[in-house]
Parts: sequence; structure tokens; C-alpha cells
Amino acid sequence: MTRNDIPHGQARVLLTFGDQAELVTALYTADAPLRVPAARIAEQAGLPVNELPGRRFTVASLTRDDADGFTLLDDPRA
Repeated sequence: MTRNDIPHGQARVLLTFGDQAELVTALYTADAPLRVPAARIAEQAGLPVNELPGRRFTVASLTRDDADGFTLLDDPRA
């Protein structure tokens, strides 16, 4: 884990604004989050965009510039 306690291969959505989502990951802190298209996360995870903030996901691919392959962790619907 890193100083923000997000394990490698996971992400947490801080907030969405416009068409972007801000993520905290093992590489990005809340002070300098990663921004990715919110619609991509919503589509891959099967959630509406407005339900993304605060949710945690596994991430299949995480680089310094992007994240992809989102799967919802702790799905309350399951």
C-alpha cells in the first residue's frame, strides 16, 4: 500500500465533474488525483455516473496516464 492506503490494482472515485472522474490510486493521491472519463468507469462497472463518487474498484490497467478495466468492489447489489 502507499501513503493513501489504496492497494495496487485498485482505485477510489473521489468525485465526478463534467465528463471526468477524479481517482485516488496507488500512484495518485487526493491532492493530485488521476482524471479519467466517468462514462468509461460507469460502463465497465455497470453503474450510473452519479453513483461513482466514493466507490472502490479493481482496475485491470493502471499507468501514470490512465486507468482502465474497472470492476466494482463491495457491490451492495450483490
